[in-house]
Amino acid sequence: MYLQQQAHAVLLWSLLVLLLCIALVTADVNITLEDTASQIIYSPPSCGLTLSPAGTETVAQACDSAWRIVAAQDASGGTLTTTSGPADGSGGLIPQLFLSVRARALYVKTSQTSTAIVNVTVSSTTPVVTVQSMFNSSLEFVSIINLPEQTVTTLSFSYVESNITTTLDIDSIIVTISDDK
Repeated sequence: MYLQQQAHAVLLWSLLVLLLCIALVTADVNITLEDTASQIIYSPPSCGLTLSPAGTETVAQACDSAWRIVAAQDASGGTLTTTSGPADGSGGLIPQLFLSVRARALYVKTSQTSTAIVNVTVSSTTPVVTVQSMFNSSLEFVSIINLPEQTVTTLSFSYVESNITTTLDIDSIIVTISDDK
């Protein structure tokens, strides 16, 4: 009888530990924003190719912006938003990208042909935190992890001019959130 009570106690504790582990486990959800997603702000504004919902391509008449949307077979959404630096048609502004989200992590995918150096800044306002780093876009991914999901985080990319011609190609941005929200 004593051994049977111990077995029941062990079984009960095992069940409680299992339930506690299940309650503590949270899954993440990845949301992919293609390069042309409205949540991504390009400065100066991007122009060029657009894809209709039916998948047909339309080319803008004149695209003098530093950011251009181009067709790319290897791109996850069929296009890349690309820059080779400031352009006269957009007032010589340094190309920048901005995205503000609540997320646990951000992953920015560039193309295999991207060669530019980029100044990456991640900031939040409550609490005020800013982290800045240079990124070689030829590495194809920049990962920003351990973000405080309860706070809006702003990601910015700034093209860094070089004495040689370089390009920055944005393919997509993956936003990771927890599914318990």
